[in-house]
Amino acid sequence: MKKSKIILLIILVIAGIAILYFAYGVVKNRYFGAGKNNTEIKNSETQNQTGSQTADQSSDDQGNTTPDINNSAPGDGRPNVQNADCDNNCAQFKDNPDNLKYCQEVCGDIPVSKKDSESQCESLAGLDKDSCWRDLAVSKLDSDLCDNISDAKLKKVCKSRVAEEILN
Repeated sequence: MKKSKIILLIILVIAGIAILYFAYGVVKNRYFGAGKNNTEIKNSETQNQTGSQTADQSSDDQGNTTPDINNSAPGDGRPNVQNADCDNNCAQFKDNPDNLKYCQEVCGDIPVSKKDSESQCESLAGLDKDSCWRDLAVSKLDSDLCDNISDAKLKKVCKSRVAEEILN
């Protein structure tokens, strides 16, 4: 073989190894790394729900009513969206348009609209601002823009969506 063919072959092998290295990281984080954490989170949520149901039952016996804390995230007033909510199209949030929109954002049901610049998002507030940053990040295929999102769940959804678009 000529030297040029050997050098070309070496370059192709190195490029293939680099691609496999980065693909392995994405696949590992997306399909294998999250499964272990989700199981631990679901177990702790089940324990918390059981404890809060017991507390609700005891307070109901005393005539006091407590709000349903299973549907809201602590501190921010947004609902605690679970996989079951996504599976049934956010049906439990149909009465509250803000919570329905948030659920649809978390579940990825709202399609991405094309955004061109950061200035389009800076004047917005709340969920609209977070949605705009997600749209911009997906449009530019830049997961660093997801860091501008204030809600942790929406930030995670944004980064997953950008990675999905890059892989497609």
